[in-house]
Amino acid sequence: MATAVVSKGAPAHYGNLQHTALSAFWFGSNFLWIPLTTVLIQAQVDEVVPKGSQNTAIGVALGVGGVLAMTVPPIVGAWSDRLNTRWGRRRPIMVAGTLLTIPGLLILMAANNYPEIVIGYAIIQFFFNAAGAAYAGIIPDVVPAQQVGKASGFLATMTQLGIGGGLGVTGLLAHNRAVYLVMGAVAALTLIPTVWAARTEGLVRIDRPPPRPLSESVREFLRPLHEGDFAWVVFTRLMVSSGITVVLYFLVNFFGDVVLSPNEDAAKFTDNWLLVVVVTALPFGFFGGQISDRIRRRKIFVYLAGAAQAFVAIVFIAFYPKSVPLIFALGVAYGVGYGLYFAVDWALACDTLPDKTKSAKDMGLFHIALTLPQALLPLFGGALIDYLNKHVAANAGYRVVFSSAVLFLFLGTVLVSRIKSVR
Repeated sequence: MATAVVSKGAPAHYGNLQHTALSAFWFGSNFLWIPLTTVLIQAQVDEVVPKGSQNTAIGVALGVGGVLAMTVPPIVGAWSDRLNTRWGRRRPIMVAGTLLTIPGLLILMAANNYPEIVIGYAIIQFFFNAAGAAYAGIIPDVVPAQQVGKASGFLATMTQLGIGGGLGVTGLLAHNRAVYLVMGAVAALTLIPTVWAARTEGLVRIDRPPPRPLSESVREFLRPLHEGDFAWVVFTRLMVSSGITVVLYFLVNFFGDVVLSPNEDAAKFTDNWLLVVVVTALPFGFFGGQISDRIRRRKIFVYLAGAAQAFVAIVFIAFYPKSVPLIFALGVAYGVGYGLYFAVDWALACDTLPDKTKSAKDMGLFHIALTLPQALLPLFGGALIDYLNKHVAANAGYRVVFSSAVLFLFLGTVLVSRIKSVR
């Protein structure tokens, strides 16, 4: 198992306060991303696009943003690995990227047509993913190897708290676009404690490597995607993320078409369902990472998570449940799996990083496993749902597209066994 290279001047042991501060930006990130991509964009697109083409339009908008989310992190991450400034390598990019995200939020707040929505969303995807790419390198930079699981648990906790807080505010400000201002403020404010906690990163100057031929540079850049345990971590995350994305990004319309009556607010219902998921996930994410450090086992959490999430997907596609209590009970089951997976998600990546001096670049490649499904699956899945709903049977598209989630989750769970250096 690889050991972390901790920045000069970083403490040998991180206390709970330092872990909280270091992971605070992940709260702000998820406060913005999840409500934006799972509720707000869908609802805003539905306002300006005719019914029958809404899933396709959502897929195109999310696909454009997903392409940026897939390409920006590894490139910006590689840049931050080589950047030398008096303020560190990662922090200047995090600050600039977060501040430049705010104009995109303002465009979405004022958008009255589909092109404006896509432009605003693309700006957010570009700059906030740049900030996230630099942030991804900080954990391997400063956290001691023996506490990586604990750090992953804190990140999982901030993920759920951020999602819950974002969805809560979105619900309170339903149909009020001032929510975009709140998102920008939270993202900027949560950056402050993280910048403070990561003040030891980048203290050691990095020498630029000698220039290489382009083909050799590209091969070296992409090598972690097809060699060693890190490649299996990336692939299994790709499969799990695909299983989540192919359902999550169409939940608003699924609930509206299948579960609710026409006069009920599907966006509000989805917001509440996701809140149940994240509240359930909180303790499993927080304690799961720390337990994985103590028992020195991480893969068992992935197995349990995959089983729970696949079970929920199977019930959705097999029965099209309409009982609201049952729907929320399934949200609890999904939350268990969601929390367990993200408890060890980052820890698996940090444990298997092939080169700690290129941590942000490789964590950017790791990030592709999250964003590639967001780029491709909504684009094709949305169009397929609309086509099958129109030409085969009412709501048939959801059953076909959601069925793929079971396959993705199965592969992402079973193939974790191929990771040999982590138990």
